Amino acid sequence: MLAEDVDLAAETGVVDALMWAGNGGDALRRAESLADRAAAAGDSVAELCARIQAAVVRTSLEPEGVGDELAALAEQALPVFTAARDDVALYTANQALGLVAFTRAQTDRALEAYERAAIHARRARLPRELFGWRVIFRLYGTTPVPELLAWLDEHEVSARRDHWARAVRGSALAMLGRFEEARAILAETRAELRERGGGVALATITGIESAEVELLAAEPSVAAELAAEGCRRLEELGEQGFLSSAAATLAESLYALDRLDEADAWAGRSEELGASDDAFTQIAWRLVKAKVLARRGEHAEAERVAREAVAIGEATDFLNGQGDTHAALGEVLAPAGKPAEAAAALATALDRYERKGNLVSAARTRARLAELGAC
Repeated sequence: MLAEDVDLAAETGVVDALMWAGNGGDALRRAESLADRAAAAGDSVAELCARIQAAVVRTSLEPEGVGDELAALAEQALPVFTAARDDVALYTANQALGLVAFTRAQTDRALEAYERAAIHARRARLPRELFGWRVIFRLYGTTPVPELLAWLDEHEVSARRDHWARAVRGSALAMLGRFEEARAILAETRAELRERGGGVALATITGIESAEVELLAAEPSVAAELAAEGCRRLEELGEQGFLSSAAATLAESLYALDRLDEADAWAGRSEELGASDDAFTQIAWRLVKAKVLARRGEHAEAERVAREAVAIGEATDFLNGQGDTHAALGEVLAPAGKPAEAAAALATALDRYERKGNLVSAARTRARLAELGAC
């Protein structure tokens, strides 16, 4: 315990609350102040815990390079926390390792880390189940959509009260083509979050999950409106981690509307904002950039960028992202006079979508293969 008898669980809870409310600067100052006080008091557990939290906040405010620092801090801290048998600190370290893994789209590893963090949260009686994040990792990882929905049904009470879990359910239903159900869930979730004051969750669910549902539903104009609103909200909050992905979603929506110059500009904005180890962002902006280049007749450069996206995706377990990269590569190769290679890329995309259970994207890919005379 610190010299001032500070409650570490309460202090870390305040930092989390400030960050998600969109007060990242205040959250960072609070974490850094706690670290300084702990160091002065000779409390290594509290100091390391606070420094981990400060780095977590910085992944939102200034993400470049923070992932490596956060991973190193957490790995350094784990033996100290284990020896101290401090469940609050062990929760914090495992959560941090999960965040780093998720940023790199190693979602199954992220899920394992968050499952460990949840165990320590329960032992410490923290009011933080991490349920929503454990659902998100299943959405973006290798868990097939039917299995994900069944898991949500098994945990109905927790799923109903968690806004992230409800957003994930909406995203999963959209992959099955159940768009009206998905829209209703997401609209209700956004309204509830607005009543609570908004914050990072509202901005993110608006700019990413809700917009992606409309892209799946072939409603790019609605997707563009939602993505633009999400980007605006995230910019107002000073948040960069989710903003880079929302910017790429806006770019994809604008591309679907044939607004190529705007799509290219927002892809560039995503590239500028995204950390180099943020696999989601690094894939997403390249997909738009490659397709815009192909439409402009710059086939060699388009193929180079698309293959970069494929390489990044293949180093992850992000099945939908892998599907998207191979599908984009196919769209780039076809107008470049490489129909056989385009068909092979689309066939790989189809495999990834089918493995995920993304029926909508799989059907579109089959249709595109048929157009190429390959299916």
